[in-house]
Amino acid sequence: MTDHSTNYTCTVCHETHEDLPALGFIAPDPYAELSAAQRAEFQAECDDNFCIIRYPDQTDRFIRVVLDIPIIDHEETLEYGVWVSMSEASFNDYRAHFDDDHEATYFGMICNRIMGYEPSTMFLHCNVNTQPDGRRPFIAPHQAEHPLVRDYTHGIRYAEARARVDAALHRFQAASC
Repeated sequence: MTDHSTNYTCTVCHETHEDLPALGFIAPDPYAELSAAQRAEFQAECDDNFCIIRYPDQTDRFIRVVLDIPIIDHEETLEYGVWVSMSEASFNDYRAHFDDDHEATYFGMICNRIMGYEPSTMFLHCNVNTQPDGRRPFIAPHQAEHPLVRDYTHGIRYAEARARVDAALHRFQAASC
């Protein structure tokens, strides 16, 4: 393994960390793209773990999960905090067991556009695997001809992971200026 030193200042806790930060989305893209008026109209609600949008003809349900991309030449993974849509039955089952060690696998679709992937990662199919001890579920993308699935299966180099983190942090800093 190659020794890589990484220092990042967290935008949440404002402390310096030596490992790669997780790249997370605050909400699923369908929620983030709604105006305040639309959120009220559709009775949309979103917290750190669950999101619901009640359109007139359907209700969309999302949960927050983890997607780990292996780093070939490093002991860490590049972690993404993304949202997936789930069926009503799966969402209700997951929510009912949110605070216990119930382990299950559900079908889901990624509902964030992860920067650097073309075509878009929106609606890629995945398995959602719950974990014990209050840890967020992790996802495993289904086999498909998509760069995200390739990276998930084969990993990326540390330099690529670092470039993605730097680009995301630069984008975040530019948006908050």
